Amino acid sequence: MPPSGKVCIVTGASSGIGQSLAVAMASRGDLVLAIGRSAERLADTRAQLEAAGSAAHQTLQLDVASEADMATLRGIAEDLGRVDILIASAAVGRGLGGRALPWPTAELPVENWQAMVDVNLHGVFLANMAVLPLMQAQENGDIVNICSSTTPRGLRGTALAPGYAATKFALADFGRTLAQEVAPDGVRVRTIFPGPVESPLIKDTLLDGPFGGRISDTSFADALLGLIDLGQDGVVIDPHFLPVPSRSRKRRGKPPKQET
Repeated sequence: MPPSGKVCIVTGASSGIGQSLAVAMASRGDLVLAIGRSAERLADTRAQLEAAGSAAHQTLQLDVASEADMATLRGIAEDLGRVDILIASAAVGRGLGGRALPWPTAELPVENWQAMVDVNLHGVFLANMAVLPLMQAQENGDIVNICSSTTPRGLRGTALAPGYAATKFALADFGRTLAQEVAPDGVRVRTIFPGPVESPLIKDTLLDGPFGGRISDTSFADALLGLIDLGQDGVVIDPHFLPVPSRSRKRRGKPPKQET
């Protein structure tokens, strides 16, 4: 147990949003269990956690889409005796298999569709269930499921992203339903809708185009942790984190300013 702070679990913690959130919580004194599938990337996460805080952080090579792996996580959480925060950040997007361009829906491989369902939806459900009984027993806890703002107007269907959009729509409603169900138990469930955040998921893509910019992963982590810390007797419904359009984009294409 940490000398101070909370016990936090982060899925998708081997890179991107999840890694930034894990390191931010370690920096403030929390004990972090970082979940990911890549042993190599988890080693990088472990090094950052050890540099950020002195608690006995754990990096666990587990797959959120595996019922057996999430049962293992539940056992580890029960051995710790409590879990204060779960952030379900693991997700896969349109670039599965290293393809630069998204698949047209008519050509989308079934295995790609299934992978998005398994990780983005089923994996979030399994991760939530790994901690929910413990949080209900302790009558306190925060579950944060990372959804998506696929457009500047919020979560909308977009061309060439049927699997990603479908899983995020389903995740949004799952979170709202679960929040109503477990609120009387002292468990707060939040679904977060970020725009493009600097991460491997959108690296070398133009997904930030409609938004005019990206959010840094550290800025997103700071904002999300601040939202969680607002208090135990109030929640913000469906918060959207959108980037401020960059000045460089605004100025692009304009003629140079004439000196007088």
